[in-house]
Amino acid sequence: SSNPVASADETARPPLAASGVSQNFSELTLPNGARLLLQPNKHLPNLNLRLAFAGGPLFEPADKRGLTALLATLLVKDTQRRTAEEVARAIEGVGGSFHEFSGNNSFGLTADVLPSDITLALQLLSDAILRPAIKSATLEIERESALASLQESLDDVVSVGRKIMRAKFFGSHPFAIESGGDAAGLRAIALADLRALYRHLIVSGNAVLAVAGDFDPKKLGPVLKAFLAKLPSGQVAQRPAKIISTVGDFIEQQPRQQAIVFQAFPGPGLQSPDYPVSEVADELFSGMSSHLFERVREEKSLAYFVRSNRMVGLEVGLFYFYAGTSPERYPEVLAELDLEILRVQQGRVTAEELRRCQIRLKAGKRMSQQTNA
Repeated sequence: SSNPVASADETARPPLAASGVSQNFSELTLPNGARLLLQPNKHLPNLNLRLAFAGGPLFEPADKRGLTALLATLLVKDTQRRTAEEVARAIEGVGGSFHEFSGNNSFGLTADVLPSDITLALQLLSDAILRPAIKSATLEIERESALASLQESLDDVVSVGRKIMRAKFFGSHPFAIESGGDAAGLRAIALADLRALYRHLIVSGNAVLAVAGDFDPKKLGPVLKAFLAKLPSGQVAQRPAKIISTVGDFIEQQPRQQAIVFQAFPGPGLQSPDYPVSEVADELFSGMSSHLFERVREEKSLAYFVRSNRMVGLEVGLFYFYAGTSPERYPEVLAELDLEILRVQQGRVTAEELRRCQIRLKAGKRMSQQTNA
């Protein structure tokens, strides 16, 4: 067998849950409001640290969209201790990874290392958060990179359609523009804007540090607490925003040999009781074995892809269908989408359909939990 024999102390541990991941999970709230999540897992010999803050479009000026994503990118570059090149060389030298993430609701940093390299990982994380050097030259490099990525996305007709759909659906709500921002917003961002957002969002009451992997909570816990205790104190309130959609049918002419159709509806946010239902619904309408795919693509050859998707905020969301078809046949595709929606509304989803969706979702969840990250 290629599997190692469990040691005596390992066999004494509580059994893994059905998901394959230990449920021995602890959450600690520090006096300054920062939260620490610990999940020891000796079965995988590495360590993942993920530090998250609430952020994104709801915290950005309307004319400087993409500010959070740009800030996150700059945090993993230059610090007061190392240049961006030295940061990259340090983490690559131990075979680890250190990068940023950002989206509609949050942003932050994540590090993945061997347990023996935890000191370096914490040093990089601490320097990035507590001692960043937000430099003008690096800002210009990363701004141009973001603008290039934005321009590249405009070459994809699906991306173009999704941007238009979001703008129509969300109206003046910050989610109308994707979290990466728009060209005008990215060009308007100055160093002062990045530093102001850093001071606003990088505070203790807005921080969650999750650590999973091969570590001893009694040894590593105090070190992590000491790091979180150094965060500037403060809380962050999310700005309320209403969705005022432009309801109707819209056509955007593009010089393409294809047509992409979108059909958008309000969807539950992450905190809504209906959020799990939307996960199952998304699975029901997507995939090559779905009723929608079988009818639209396999039986009627109306589209070369068809599925649903979601854009999720904490309180609000967007649930939409999209399909790739020909300019001549897009009305037929829209009609089929309406028929499929009606089928589900009338309760004509079979027990077997629902069971397959649940099995796929559960299997996907278990597969996603096969790494400490």
